[in-house]
Amino acid sequence: MKVSILIRTKNEEAAIAKTLNIISSQSLQPYEVIVVDSGSTDKTVELVRQWKNINLIQISSEDFTYGKALNIGFDAAKGDVVISLSAHAFPKDTDWLEMLVKPFNDPNVAATYGKQLPHLDAWPPVQRDYLSYYGESIRVQNDVNDPANFCFSNSNSAVRRSIWEIQPFHETISYAEDQEWAANVLRLGYKIIYEPQATVYHSHNESFSKVYLRSYNEHRAYKELYGGEKDLINAAMGWYYLVKEDIKFILKSKSGFEWIVLSPVYRLFYILGKLKAFYSI
Repeated sequence: MKVSILIRTKNEEAAIAKTLNIISSQSLQPYEVIVVDSGSTDKTVELVRQWKNINLIQISSEDFTYGKALNIGFDAAKGDVVISLSAHAFPKDTDWLEMLVKPFNDPNVAATYGKQLPHLDAWPPVQRDYLSYYGESIRVQNDVNDPANFCFSNSNSAVRRSIWEIQPFHETISYAEDQEWAANVLRLGYKIIYEPQATVYHSHNESFSKVYLRSYNEHRAYKELYGGEKDLINAAMGWYYLVKEDIKFILKSKSGFEWIVLSPVYRLFYILGKLKAFYSI
């Protein structure tokens, strides 16, 4: 089985060399590494070119969507399985790639995805989100109508290329191309496997304004894909629950106590972005 690794980049000079070094130390070596860069203005492209045998594809930032960059990379890939890895997602172990592709021995598996852990410097709300989201057990996803077990992330995933040929990624939505693709694949009768041993470190400490913008873009995509609106009472209850759990996490970890004050504001910006997406406020 040939394995291609696809990395999307834009201004990733702080991370790309580390990511490529970790890939080079994997117990299972990929057939090829493809980098799709969407208009970097830093040294990302220069750093990638220092590596031999990397297929560098450059597109303009104006042409970029997450789905389009993926489709361009998948189209160039020669592997039977294509890995999608964020440029700043660092595989934790040398068998990361091996564990991510192992489930493809089952022909009904369309894709896999692995665990994401927060970076050591992640803020407490970010830590809690990542540590509570993924779980420790292998999970077989085959029912799009089971929201408790439905997840997929192209920050750390593997896709059978022959399935991608049938179902490419959505190119016009701003976010959630991975969720939309996964739902369509499950409807076709395939399985998606969550493999917790295929772990990467991947998180973002974002300003409150960026939290707001990310939430807005994510939920605008969800609205486009799934329709419907969320009521204000549920939004308020969601904010209360997030803050309550953040404070419990902070007290238990005995660190980051300033986030007892900051967490309510951080979560408020997230909820406001969500409300703007659903209500166009």
